[in-house]
Amino acid sequence: MADSDRRLAVDFCGLDFATPLVLLSGCVGFGEEYTRIQGFSNRDAGAICLKGTTGSQRLGNAPHRVYETPGGMLNAIGLANVGLEAFLREKVPLLEALDRPVFVNVAGTTVEDYLAVVEALERVEVVRGIELNISCPNVKEGGIQFGTDPDQVRHIT
Repeated sequence: MADSDRRLAVDFCGLDFATPLVLLSGCVGFGEEYTRIQGFSNRDAGAICLKGTTGSQRLGNAPHRVYETPGGMLNAIGLANVGLEAFLREKVPLLEALDRPVFVNVAGTTVEDYLAVVEALERVEVVRGIELNISCPNVKEGGIQFGTDPDQVRHIT
């Protein structure tokens, strides 16, 4: 990258971000969705945080899961995702092509669920960090039980 292209570059915990712009979990699905936006390039993002990933595929909540309100939008997706094996097989090659650091949002219902996903992701070079989803209120079980108890937060972290 030329020096003139590095004006917005930042170092975050030893990771080199081309820009300080980080696309947040849930906003860009598994990373390929935002590349479809006309005029937006992956060069505009310093890093990408992916939507929640669990050990097994989740269908999520039944439709309708997104509601427009006068003040914005409400959603209750329910952690719909392809599951770890499909993520590794189908999504990782797409993420590698984006050439940006990736953070994976990991969700589960037990500490063991989280641990299995995190351990599998340790071997994926493009994954540079983990976001633990321990406060998702739109699922009937799982993360929220960890996020409401400081001792559980400490334990799962």
